[in-house]
Amino acid sequence: ARRLLVVGELDLPRREDCTMSLASFLQLAPAGTERPDGATSMLTLEGKTLTATPSMGTKPATEACVLFGFSDEKLMEGAEVDGHRSYDVLPGSEKVLEASGRKLSSVKAVLIINGTVKLDPPNFRGMLESEEMSANVGNMFAQHDGLIVKHFLAARWGEKNRGGGCYFFQSTEEIEKYLSSDFWEGCVKETPWENVTYEMYAVVEK
Repeated sequence: ARRLLVVGELDLPRREDCTMSLASFLQLAPAGTERPDGATSMLTLEGKTLTATPSMGTKPATEACVLFGFSDEKLMEGAEVDGHRSYDVLPGSEKVLEASGRKLSSVKAVLIINGTVKLDPPNFRGMLESEEMSANVGNMFAQHDGLIVKHFLAARWGEKNRGGGCYFFQSTEEIEKYLSSDFWEGCVKETPWENVTYEMYAVVEK
């Protein structure tokens, strides 16, 4: 099963009262995984089949899973398990959330995009810190219908060469629209990466 850990605090339905703030790390774990000590948020996710087919990348089968959030790196390190996917959330993510004006608590769907980064070092940190990207990244992504936030990801596992995004959307329909857009077609072609994968999940309310 694929796993991802989201850092940060979310004020979400039926999650213990959390202070709303953006994640600093992310990890996805199999369905039924108990909430680790120190996790500040937890989303229960149901795998969904994507209809959209971007020109680059594959759509692996998705399974039910849970998405945990942490704000403290040491606490997250204590919850990391071999085979889990855990990530740093890179600067620039907060600009998307601010520009969207949407509440983290309105998340109903999650999109995870991963790819092998063809940069040195193999992550998007330098790209996001460039003057042009830093100035425009918020509106660049927040303009899309239902997009709440894009967490820019840098892998903490394996060869640490996987990057991409964990997006919060207000519906799966808006994910389909996003991945079918000319905007995303441009992104996928211009980004220096390969072995791109797309995973879509619906948030399960309990």
